[in-house]
Order: sequence, then structure tokens, then C-alpha cells
Amino acid sequence: MAIKYQLPTLCSIAAASLFVTACDSAKPSSYQIPKETREVSMPTPPAAETQAPAAPNGMNVLPGMKEAAQAAGDLKYRVPEGWVELPASGIRKANLRIDDDNGSAELTVTVFPGDVGGRLANINRWRGQIGLDSVTAEDLDAFTESYSISKHRGIIVTLEGGIDSIIGGLLPFHGNTWFFKLQGKTDTVLASKEHFKAFLDSVELPDGHH
Repeated sequence: MAIKYQLPTLCSIAAASLFVTACDSAKPSSYQIPKETREVSMPTPPAAETQAPAAPNGMNVLPGMKEAAQAAGDLKYRVPEGWVELPASGIRKANLRIDDDNGSAELTVTVFPGDVGGRLANINRWRGQIGLDSVTAEDLDAFTESYSISKHRGIIVTLEGGIDSIIGGLLPFHGNTWFFKLQGKTDTVLASKEHFKAFLDSVELPDGHH
């Protein structure tokens, strides 16, 4: 009996070849993609938007305060002997400096609308500037005295600190509050108290109500 063998056709051989090629190409390959580097520059906000400038009495100058200070008008005063008058700038209505053997001190005059938090809050703000603790309303008589400024009733505040001290005047005046603050080295400030009072005695504020 003769045995017949079926020879592979050309199509079968081609299919097998394609299968092997496909298997070889299906093997996973790894690629290293370089990391993308991106730098984003954020714009820096203007200084005026980050923090309001501080006033000489330690308060932030809020919108409208500078205009209110300008609307309050200019004051008149006499410069005590030995004091140096500096140019007024910003919300400062007056600016004077003292230099002596003990050190230096500066007198600033500012005005703000309303009571700016009230007498106690303003005095405690000053106390904090020279390292003193806050007080209550019952403590105020120990370091304040009534004093006439431009023919209106105000007060003088004497705050003695370790290194620096403050002698200040506060005056509610037709819807505004005027601040007269002498701050500097303790010996210089305390030795200048009488000159400070003489300065307050000479102050004349614009008063359209009389």
C-alpha cells in the first residue's frame, strides 16, 4: 500500500512565517521618556496689596484715612527751643525731633476719623510699642491727666518703659481724634515733658465750628 504525504503548501509556510514574526514583534519593549520640566513664574503682588503701611501711632493706614487727615486741615504750633522741625509727610501733620546727651526722641502729630477704637485701645497700643502690658480702664488714672489742647478737653498720657518711653496727647475734636506722640529714649522723653506741654499749649487746630 502506498502512503501519501501531503506537502505543505506555500500558503501554509507563509502563514507560519507571519505568526513567528508577529510573536517576535509582540514582545514588550521599554522606553525611557525624559521628565518634562516646567517653571511657572507667579507675579508678585504690589506692596500696597500685601500690607497697608503703618502709621506713627502703630495703626495701619486704611483706605480713606489719608484723605480724612488732609480734610482735617493743618495745625499751627511753636517749635520748642532745641527741637528740630522735620518735613511733614504722608498722614503726619507735624514731625519734630529731639537730640540730647541721653539719646533722641521724635514727636509726631496725626489725625484719624472717629475714635479709632477708643481711648483705652489707643493707650494700650502705645504701651505695646514700648514693651508694656495692656491695662484696663480702671488703671488709666495712674498715668493720664486731663489737659486742654486748642481750647478743647484732651488728655496727656505718660508711659515709662525700660528703654523707650512715650508721652502723648489725645484729643477728640469734631468727629476726629488727634494724636500727639513723643517717643524715644526714656531719659530724653521724660526730660522733655515740660517742653511737650508747651508745644501742646501752642497748638491751634482749624475749627470751623466756632
